[in-house]
Amino acid sequence: MEETTTPLFSFYVPDLYYTAYYYPEDEGINPIIYQAVKILNIIIYSVTFLLGVFGNGLVIWITGFKMHKSVSTIWFLNLAIADFVFDVFFPLQISEWVMNGHWPFGQVMCKVIFTAIFLNMSVSTTFLMVISIDRCTSVLCPVWSKNYKTLKMAASISVLIWTACFILSTPYLAFFDILHDSDSNRSYCFPIYSEDDHVDQVRYKAMLITRFVIMFLIPFSITLICYSLLAIRLRRRRSLSISGRPFKVIFTIVATFFCFWFPFHLYPFLEYMNVEISDTVDFAMSNTVYAIGFFNSCINPMVYAFIGRDFKKSLQKSVPFLLESTFKEKFEVEDPCSRFMVETEMDTYN
Repeated sequence: MEETTTPLFSFYVPDLYYTAYYYPEDEGINPIIYQAVKILNIIIYSVTFLLGVFGNGLVIWITGFKMHKSVSTIWFLNLAIADFVFDVFFPLQISEWVMNGHWPFGQVMCKVIFTAIFLNMSVSTTFLMVISIDRCTSVLCPVWSKNYKTLKMAASISVLIWTACFILSTPYLAFFDILHDSDSNRSYCFPIYSEDDHVDQVRYKAMLITRFVIMFLIPFSITLICYSLLAIRLRRRRSLSISGRPFKVIFTIVATFFCFWFPFHLYPFLEYMNVEISDTVDFAMSNTVYAIGFFNSCINPMVYAFIGRDFKKSLQKSVPFLLESTFKEKFEVEDPCSRFMVETEMDTYN
């Protein structure tokens, strides 16, 4: 029986499909589990692609063309663009699964696509952090927020975020490359940090730590702090203390960010904790955390647009109308010195 080489996406999880090659019969990976994970990932990626392109495309259409420009719409437009571009590349990742890791799209596409994937992941998490900061300042400092939040400021910050994230993503242009297997006549796309094993490990660890800090630790910490301050302020306001909806909204946003990205960034560190995991479990777990993290790109419009609203009432409204009303930014100041009421860009507190 002819041996077939199949990819194992497990050794360098955060590198977005660092492909190693193995023979299931020799490596002890259950071929049934492999096929099950393969089919499941194709299904999840397909759903993510469809929901992400539709949901983020709808947000782009509304915030970019249907609504009057505001600071809020700029944040959500950039977030939707980052997630949309990320989702657009899913057909290529699906085809890679279908072809058992074979990459027929060439070296340039290998470098550009995987660099773009990491770029848009980092941009997405950064704008989620910016949105939390903006919402926090709108509630805690409404007068300052109204006076100093300008379209020019938001546009400048957006350009700065994209530029910084692109600079941090440029190593992928150098590291990702094509490996051609002459025996199977197949090409594979994955990062090669160095031909020297020691240098390879040093660079890999540096990239791993950088990703964890920039894409999870900093954004999640700031998001958690901002929404904690919001929760404390809402707790003090007697008018809102009766309803638990604001706190459900805050909990959902923070929990969603944590649940989608923490496993994605934690799993690679198990390699350095001397945690012994069988090849089959490693293969299944690594692809599971990938699927969970990637699914975040299509869930953002749902989380940030629909949470905190009555489901029956939501069904009675058109999706564009619901999203447009969600992204509107209103300010109603009762007393510039003390008492105030602020409705921010996605104020589901009402």
